[in-house]
Amino acid sequence: MRAFGFGCLLVWMASILAGAQAQLPQDHPPVGAPDGRSAASDLTERLRPSGATPASKPVPRRNLIDEFIFGKIEADGVPHAAVSSDEEFFRRIHIDLTGRLPLDDQLRAFLASNDPDKRDKLIDQLIASRAYVTKWTYFFNDIYKPAPGRIGNAAKNVFYLWVRDNIHLDRPYNQMVHEMLTSNAMSNWYIGPASYVARWVITAVACDDEVHEDTADELAVHAAKDFLGVDISCASCHDGARHLEKINLYLSERKREEIWKMAAFFGKTNVLRRTEVSTAQDEYSIDDNGPGYDPSARSVIRVPRRGKPGLLEPAYMFTGERPDPSKHPRPEFARMLTSDPQFARATVNLLWAEMFGVGIVEPVFGFDLARIDPKNPPPAPWTLQPTHPELLEALAQYFRDNNYSLRSIVKLIAKSNAYQLSSQFPGEWKVGYTPYFARKFVRRLKAEEVYDSLVGATNVFTDVPIRGTDLKVRYASEAYSPDEFIRGVNDPILKEIHFFLESFGQTNRQSSERSNDGAITQAVQLMNSPLVHRQIKAADGSFLAGLLKQPISDEEKIGRLYERFLVRRPTRAEVASGIEIVSASPDGWEDLQWVLVNRVEFVHNF
Repeated sequence: MRAFGFGCLLVWMASILAGAQAQLPQDHPPVGAPDGRSAASDLTERLRPSGATPASKPVPRRNLIDEFIFGKIEADGVPHAAVSSDEEFFRRIHIDLTGRLPLDDQLRAFLASNDPDKRDKLIDQLIASRAYVTKWTYFFNDIYKPAPGRIGNAAKNVFYLWVRDNIHLDRPYNQMVHEMLTSNAMSNWYIGPASYVARWVITAVACDDEVHEDTADELAVHAAKDFLGVDISCASCHDGARHLEKINLYLSERKREEIWKMAAFFGKTNVLRRTEVSTAQDEYSIDDNGPGYDPSARSVIRVPRRGKPGLLEPAYMFTGERPDPSKHPRPEFARMLTSDPQFARATVNLLWAEMFGVGIVEPVFGFDLARIDPKNPPPAPWTLQPTHPELLEALAQYFRDNNYSLRSIVKLIAKSNAYQLSSQFPGEWKVGYTPYFARKFVRRLKAEEVYDSLVGATNVFTDVPIRGTDLKVRYASEAYSPDEFIRGVNDPILKEIHFFLESFGQTNRQSSERSNDGAITQAVQLMNSPLVHRQIKAADGSFLAGLLKQPISDEEKIGRLYERFLVRRPTRAEVASGIEIVSASPDGWEDLQWVLVNRVEFVHNF
């Protein structure tokens, strides 16, 4: 049956199961959209049309998030969704906190429990799990981009373990960032945090021709973006005036020399590149004995510098503060950055966006510092950038008060009723409701989440070697780098996995950015790829093989598959249709698994 990709089964999927994966190409944001909110709103309304449920009642306010979200909703007379069902919440919280689907027996136990605190207890359990550490380690590595092709494979492994240990210990995030910005090393292959600096070294034609000022510029640009949410890359090439007036009010008033002065904090940072010829692996030493920053020096990646010859004194561009002359400038920069209120503001917004699907400020790396203070609003036609500026400040203060604990913010978000609202909206959804977080926005799963859901649901795993170690992992989110799959192109199965992940928008952390847009290749992968067809086989050790041996009815077996793949019980119509499928051919049970994988809800987080 699966061979006929556009045959009767697809008709059944479209009519009975309300849409096939072929809808995916329409899910990308409209061209020219100012942020991701409108795209998230459109996708949610398309997959979860409003009006199908009765009007919701007011929900209890459980913490400061609820006070701000529901306070604004109530003040402006905006309706909101009801709190999600246990099934909806159970799937969502597992995907958001661990990147994986829960098991079917865990779902049944959760649904059967009458404990009024079972949601909070589940959140505490997941945040203490290894899967939580793995998911968020991968998340932050996507931001830091420690590509082995840039820092060396040995350094990639050490950096990954350093990040993982920090997440596991819930080490204060300001300390973690301070260490990344200030670490020295004879070799970054042995000092984990040193690879953040090594990652951004710029060389000319020869491997050992480091372009000192370009490297300093890159470090200033990426530190501002990664840790402050401010993208100063345009202003690093030219003044903001006559370039950024329609993009960023704050940066439109900045001069290129201000970027140079901030880059001058790295002017004494020597990054020496050594390349191991036999393995083509880069290795770096880092110290603070460099010459300083010359604004007239050459550039190989930006328009030529035309500053006056000589050395610039460092100055933190966001406050004008200068370093203590008795101290090395790089630790002074790390101190200024991590004590800047924008550091806490950007971090909590980043975590909020990962949990809610969109940030309080969008895009999360596009803060406009002239548009975030409601007490000092921007001139017309500009408007405030945060949807909830007071909430953003309250979250930032909570982050500081809790010793910059990432876990404290994630837990606060997860336990709020604002996060736990259903994506199903009562009545008519209006575009004007979008900024209120009046419903949970649907998002397409990330590439690794799609793959991990597939292998977890089927219990069919492929061991993926971690290069440079004796370790093998089963989930894509456990990989130290996307490079583990790319380097496996000589292994046909790893090659299939790599193409699958790439089709769903995985970043390689070196030359591509992550994408959650839809594409026709994604539908083709789910319908016809050898990977998916292998995963749904009733092979020894698979979930399906074990299920078929159980002395339970076909109806109950169908229910178990729905619990496994979609984390919910099937409707009566779905059970009846499932019976038709499993009875149609000797491969009927495999066909049913294929149908569930191709359900729109399998690759989306509701």
